[in-house]
Amino acid sequence: MSTYQHQLSCTGEQIDMDFWRTPEGVRVPDDELNFLLIPDEVEARALFEVARQVHVYQRNHLDNGDAITRALIVTMGGMLPGVLLYDHLVDGRDPGVPKIQFGTIGVSLYKGPGLRYENPLVQHGISIPISEQTVLLIDDLGDRGGTLDFLVNYLADSGASKVLTLVLYVKPAAMDLCPADFWFGQTPQDTWIITPRERVETIVKRVPVWKERGADQAECHRRLVDIIGYPGELVDYYLPRAFNA
Repeated sequence: MSTYQHQLSCTGEQIDMDFWRTPEGVRVPDDELNFLLIPDEVEARALFEVARQVHVYQRNHLDNGDAITRALIVTMGGMLPGVLLYDHLVDGRDPGVPKIQFGTIGVSLYKGPGLRYENPLVQHGISIPISEQTVLLIDDLGDRGGTLDFLVNYLADSGASKVLTLVLYVKPAAMDLCPADFWFGQTPQDTWIITPRERVETIVKRVPVWKERGADQAECHRRLVDIIGYPGELVDYYLPRAFNA
């Protein structure tokens, strides 16, 4: 059993967070991508570590006016990280640290399958006042960095006095274009990161690609369960409809 497979199946004290800081995904036949499944417990622990980074920042900037007072969750990717971080950053904040007001902003990268907009499209605007505030932008991944870079400038143009970014994982292209201020781990650029909120989405998007390249349903099941590490019952439920769509 590989270290990756062991980490997917282990629980509690056996989880090695150092492994998850720089994980490499697994390759499946006839696919140019590596796939990395992030367990729920790993995401929760990783965000706890990132929250502690923010706590340090808040303590260090409490007296200079740069403490974070607003947080914007990028939908959909930032929804799960944002909910988990709220517990740490609001209810778990140090005495004297201002309460962070949470809101959302929605962006889209794609017109349709494989068709990217020239720039990210704002689907719904900033849901809370941010004028003259230090804003924390929360997303799940920094992939190419285009979304973060666009939003940082968008929020600055919308009146934020300072914009900080937080993601769970970053890739090299994102770190070159728009380095995150707070993050947990790094992956190679060709890694398809499957966070807990997009397991079904990945099945729906990738199975048709494998089918088109010659894989039958049994082979798709093998790739998802035996190689990537999906729970069998999840694949049994969603694979038939994804394969026959």
